[in-house]
Amino acid sequence: MTKILIVDDSRTAVALLQVFLVGRDVQLFVARDGAEALEAGHSIAPDLVVTDAEMPRMDGYALCAAIRSDPALRAIPVVLLTSHGDAESRRRAAAAGASAFLTKPATPAALRTAVRDLLGAAAPA
Repeated sequence: MTKILIVDDSRTAVALLQVFLVGRDVQLFVARDGAEALEAGHSIAPDLVVTDAEMPRMDGYALCAAIRSDPALRAIPVVLLTSHGDAESRRRAAAAGASAFLTKPATPAALRTAVRDLLGAAAPA
């Protein structure tokens, strides 16, 4: 069972991501911001995190950096989604340790490709 943690403060975005990521042998979890996601990361041990960049309390960049600095979580791939596709946003994502960077609105195909690239054989069908 592949466990994917979706991190976004928008219910609409979460609902779309759930539709894009649903599949056989997939269990989806949701956190409303980075702080909640860090707590969930320790309790559910996700195989992948898909996070928005802009959220209250802890944004996606800070979440990526926190995941990378936590020995229990650092190996988890992180897909960072943002509406800002500029070079500075890409630089920030790379510096924070994002495994993949997608610009919103991400297409289902782009998201599935990123998930497949990061999870390999464990990717949802």
